[in-house]
Amino acid sequence: MKKLSILFLSVLTFGFTVTSCNSDDDNSGSIEGKWTPVKMGSVLNGQEILVNIPNDGKCDNDIIEYTTDGKFTDLSYEFFDNKCTSSTDKGTWSLKDKVLSTTYDGDTEVNTVEVLELTKSTLKVKYTEKVDASNSVVMITLFERK
Repeated sequence: MKKLSILFLSVLTFGFTVTSCNSDDDNSGSIEGKWTPVKMGSVLNGQEILVNIPNDGKCDNDIIEYTTDGKFTDLSYEFFDNKCTSSTDKGTWSLKDKVLSTTYDGDTEVNTVEVLELTKSTLKVKYTEKVDASNSVVMITLFERK
């Protein structure tokens, strides 16, 4: 009986250890919440090249907030003429099969990005941006939950 108790406690302890070692950044993240872009870059020769988005401290970081009712608010800042100005845009969003679709209010164009990573603290998206009629570049933006 004592051996069964020790075996039971060992299995129970092992189960707690495995459960508690799971990262908080597993793939069970939800897009709902506030996100700020921290890195941006492109794919060159099959490799991601990301650089930190500079913030000179004169303006707050941009923020995109996705709400549970399928709406988003895009708050961006620009430092120009020695002052910081903000602009706010709103719209609707949906996420299906790792494709995030957004449409700004008053616009009919649907913008889509591929979600490469979505965890509790990180959102990484990829999209293609046209340079001209025959050229495009693959862009990546990394967001952190605010």
